[in-house]
Amino acid sequence: TTQQINPMHPQTAILIFSRTAAAEAKHKLSGDRLSYGTNQKICAELIAKTRRIAQQTNFPVIEIDSDQQVGQTLGERLSNSIASVFQAGFEQVLVIGTDTPDISRNLLQKAAEQISPTQSSLGASKDGGAYLIGFHKTQFNKTDFSNLNWDSEQVFDSLVDHFSTKGTSIHCTRTLQDIDSFYDLMQFLKQGTSTPFVVRLQQLIDSATASIKPPTPFFQISDGYTIYNYNRPPPFHV
Repeated sequence: TTQQINPMHPQTAILIFSRTAAAEAKHKLSGDRLSYGTNQKICAELIAKTRRIAQQTNFPVIEIDSDQQVGQTLGERLSNSIASVFQAGFEQVLVIGTDTPDISRNLLQKAAEQISPTQSSLGASKDGGAYLIGFHKTQFNKTDFSNLNWDSEQVFDSLVDHFSTKGTSIHCTRTLQDIDSFYDLMQFLKQGTSTPFVVRLQQLIDSATASIKPPTPFFQISDGYTIYNYNRPPPFHV
């Protein structure tokens, strides 16, 4: 989808490259404490927030989710998506995902201001990944980009090496925490902010956890006596 054109950077587009909420819930929060349905709602909130922030910059926003991406590997899907942005006539691109809720309009605008044919903008995640990749089309080689080791824990370092070998300088935005697990989500909520977005996430978690009953213990101590619960098996079998 395309938004208003930013008059200061008419040839810059934001590419939101992500999975759908359903796919993201399976990959990012799957197996954690919350149900798949709750995880999907949380992922949908993250996607919606990212979209709102991107639209506030007045850059054209292009969303390509996992249902629309083309390619066998992550590198191929990302490279093909970036190529489509340049094929649409844009000179510069800011690529972001949807799992970094602390990303802001101001951060995106400043990152865009730093992009030129001789400089890229990168944002590191605390886990070694990258939440933002911004560069001019002259720095893009589809094959080289797709062959980067996108599945490693050193994606950010790989990107720094990649752009450095092209002779470009690199502007680094501040390091942010992405949300890959329930633990990451709780750490984000502990920051103490009370925005409508945070309130909605907390309500989703509170609603889900309120419906989870703690397991009945196999036994409990009451007034010095051991009371066994025969409605469940012992903790081990011989």
